[in-house]
Amino acid sequence: MTPLPNVGDILHYVYLFAHEKEAGRDEGIKTRPVMVIAIKERRVFTVAISTKAHYRGSVLPVPDAVADRAGLARGTSVVVDQYNHFTWLGFDIRPVTTEPSYIAGRMPPGFTNTVLTALTSKAKGIDRD
Repeated sequence: MTPLPNVGDILHYVYLFAHEKEAGRDEGIKTRPVMVIAIKERRVFTVAISTKAHYRGSVLPVPDAVADRAGLARGTSVVVDQYNHFTWLGFDIRPVTTEPSYIAGRMPPGFTNTVLTALTSKAKGIDRD
C-alpha cells in the first residue's frame, strides 16, 4: 500500500477548481502542484498552487525563498478559499518519478502553518471520489 503523504507535502494532481465544477466539469483541466493541508484517515485534503496571477479568489503568495526550497516557480500562490479532498491514492494523483513517488516537494513548517491559518472558514470543498 502506498504510504500517505504528510501535511505540507506537495503533490502533482489534476485539481478541480470550484468554477470548473460549477461549469459542469468533473475533472480539472491540467495537472498542477497542490499542497496537502489535512489527512483524516485515508482522506487527503489539498489546496492548489497556482503560477497564474489571474485567479480571482483568495490566494497567499509563496515567498521566493520558500518557493526555491519547495521546488516551485517563483511568483506562485496558494489558493486558500477552496480545496479538493479524495481517498488516497486517488486516480488524479500523478507520480513524479518512475519508482513511483508521489511527493514532489515540501513546504516548510512555518509556511505550512501560515497557509493553514489563511484558509478561509468559507472555503469550498470538492469531493473528488
